[in-house]
Amino acid sequence: MKAWLSIDFEDIAYDFKREFGIPQDGTLREEALNRAYDAIEAFLQADAGGARLTFFTTGILAEKAPAIVARIAADGHEIACHYHFHDPARDDPPEAFDANLRRATAALEAASGQKVLGFRAPRFSLKPEDRAHFDVLASHFAYDSSVTVASRAEAEALRARTAADGLARFPVVRQKVLPGLPPLRTGGAYLKYFPASVTLKGLAMAEAMGVAPMLYLHPYEFTADRAFAFPMREMGDLALRRKLFLWARQTHCYVIGNRGVPAKLRAILSRIELGGPMHELLPAPVPGQ
Repeated sequence: MKAWLSIDFEDIAYDFKREFGIPQDGTLREEALNRAYDAIEAFLQADAGGARLTFFTTGILAEKAPAIVARIAADGHEIACHYHFHDPARDDPPEAFDANLRRATAALEAASGQKVLGFRAPRFSLKPEDRAHFDVLASHFAYDSSVTVASRAEAEALRARTAADGLARFPVVRQKVLPGLPPLRTGGAYLKYFPASVTLKGLAMAEAMGVAPMLYLHPYEFTADRAFAFPMREMGDLALRRKLFLWARQTHCYVIGNRGVPAKLRAILSRIELGGPMHELLPAPVPGQ
């Protein structure tokens, strides 16, 4: 089985402060981002045959830290779009969605020197029924990886949409594992918290549905040193319960299960062949890539 690993590349500390309305100076944690990328690249060279990946990157990161985007692109990875801010994309009306995509794409292309071909909504926040948003996407990109599927019927419906608007869909599988748990996706925290066999099962489900198996992670999941974290004293005027909740979310992202990610990835890669940048899945070669 062949599967495609991608990285949702964002500064989660900046995004948390934006989400919680915490005042900030607008800078990103460039040192943490570079250290996380060092860890990703070291893993790829040592354990994945030097595979090149797709990095779904936020536009704000490209605006504020263009050097790291340029570095990733220079190393041969594909730069794709992860919206401008790490906001739920479907909450924006199509006009604002289009404006945010234009701003993000301009920053990403300027930083990377690449034509941006693909998109993934933050938090997989687009649904198949968001037709107006996908019409906007089809005017900007060659492919999308924002949607999750749980059945062959859902996968077939996406293929029908691709035939209609020309926007290739590369969905991520979601699977029910235990009663009472939400469906699990093939990557992120689900890879951290569950055995590698669960992720492998989800990848096999994708192959059985006739879609390219997708595996995804984030930069902070390749570190376990809280490099992206910020203390409670930087949480401004948030109520104590909100501060405690944000502290717990940071611990979830930066600590719990992170040290086990490389070993789980090695276990997965011992059972699959790793694909390259996702634009290689498109039906014809794309000039400039």
